[in-house]
Amino acid sequence: MWGKMTKPKNKRTNKEYEELGRRLDNIYLTGYIDRKEMLKMSFLRGMATGLGGVIGATIVVTLLLWALSLFDTVWFIGPIANNVKNTIQSQTDK
Repeated sequence: MWGKMTKPKNKRTNKEYEELGRRLDNIYLTGYIDRKEMLKMSFLRGMATGLGGVIGATIVVTLLLWALSLFDTVWFIGPIANNVKNTIQSQTDK
């Protein structure tokens, strides 16, 4: 079971995608959804996604650097951790 590769069950055909495109076009033509409003919402969603990615990466890097600063006695991590710790301390002392 674990080694077996399975095909996705929700594979759509080109005909289904064409039908979806026609339905979406009809939604725009009837005025149910304003195209400008949809573009604005898509832009805002993209901005929020990008901001969330930056904040998440910042938190992960911060935790990684903090964890590295705990390893002063390991011979190959100690000098790196000391440099990071000194840099952080010099920035917070300003």
